[in-house]
Amino acid sequence: MTLATPGKPKPAKKNPWRKIIFALVGIAVMVLVFAFLFPQFGDYQTALTKVAAMGPWWIAALGAASLANIIIYPYTGIAAIPKLSYRATFVSRQSGFLLSNVVPGGGAVAVATQYAILAKYGVNSARAAAAVSADAVFTYLFTFGTPAVALLLLNINGESATAYNVLAIIGVVVVIVSLIFVIIILRSEDGARRIGAFLSRPVGAIFMKFKKPAPDITSSLVTFHTRAAEMIATRWPQLTIANFGAQLAPIGVLIIALAGLGAYPGDLSFLEVFAAFSIALLLTAVPLTPGGLGTVDAALVALLIGFGLDSSTAIAADLIWRLAWFLPQLLVGLGALGIYWWDRRRQRAGHLLVDESLI
Repeated sequence: MTLATPGKPKPAKKNPWRKIIFALVGIAVMVLVFAFLFPQFGDYQTALTKVAAMGPWWIAALGAASLANIIIYPYTGIAAIPKLSYRATFVSRQSGFLLSNVVPGGGAVAVATQYAILAKYGVNSARAAAAVSADAVFTYLFTFGTPAVALLLLNINGESATAYNVLAIIGVVVVIVSLIFVIIILRSEDGARRIGAFLSRPVGAIFMKFKKPAPDITSSLVTFHTRAAEMIATRWPQLTIANFGAQLAPIGVLIIALAGLGAYPGDLSFLEVFAAFSIALLLTAVPLTPGGLGTVDAALVALLIGFGLDSSTAIAADLIWRLAWFLPQLLVGLGALGIYWWDRRRQRAGHLLVDESLI
C-alpha cells in the first residue's frame, strides 16, 4: 500500500463569454418553461394541492427511492474497476454528476474532475480514461436505446403509441447502427480507423458549413479503442447491469410519485411511463440547461398528458420527481466534493492509503 500522487490533467482554455452566454440561454429556457409554458398545461395551485395531499407513506417511499438512486449510481465505477472502493467511486461519480448538471458546459469539467479524483484514489490515467469512456458509451446507448425499446414494446402491447411510430423506427435504426459501429471500433484499431474515416466526411461537411475546424474523429476513435476495448470486452456484463440500474433508478422515483398521486397504475401503464420518461430524457443530450432543467420537464409533462394523464397531475408528478431525484443528488454531490477535499488533506498528511494495484 502506498500513496498515489499523479498530476492533474491541465484543463483546456476556453472563452469565458461562451459559458456566460450558455448560462443566460439556459436561464431563459428555464424561465420560459416554468413561468410561461407550464401554466398553459395546467394550474400550479391544483398541482401543489395534489402534492400536499400525498400521504406520509408515499413521502417515505419517495425518500427510499431517492436514497436507492444515490446508492446505485456509483456502482458503474465499480463495474469498470472492480478493485475500486465504493468510497472512491461514490466521490468520483457524485462529484461528476454535480458538476455536469450545475456548471454550464460542465461535461468536460466533470470528466476532468473524475480523472483527478480517481488518480488521488490510486487509479492510473489509462484505467481512469477507460472507465470514463466505457461509462460514456453505455450512457449513450441507454439514452438513445431505451426510447426505441419502450415505444416498440408499447406497439407490441397494443397501447397508445401510434404518434411515435416513426420515432421508434428511427431510434431502433440508430441503436442498431451505433452498436455495429461500437463493436467494430472495439474489435480492432483498423476497424476504429475505418469508422473514423467514414464519419469524418459528413461531420467535416457540417463543420465546414459553420466555418469551424472539424474534430479529428479517427484519432478519437482509435484512442477510445486503445483505452476501453479490453475493459468493455471483459467487463461488459457488469457494466451493462450497473448502467441499466443507474439509468432506471430515476424512473422508480417518477413511478412512486405517480402512484402517490393516484395516477399509477390506473391512468398510466408502466410502459407508458417508461416511454414518456425515456423520450423526455433524450433532451439531456442537448445541454441547453443544467440537467435538462426545464426542457426535460416540459417534454415529460407533455408526454404524460399525451398518454392520457390530466395536466395538473402531470405537473405535480414532474415537480415531485425533480425534488426527490435531482435536488438530493446535487446535495450529495456537494457532500462528495467535501469528502474528496477531506481525503486529500488526509493523503497529504500520510493518513490515507490507496491500493497500489490500481496504479
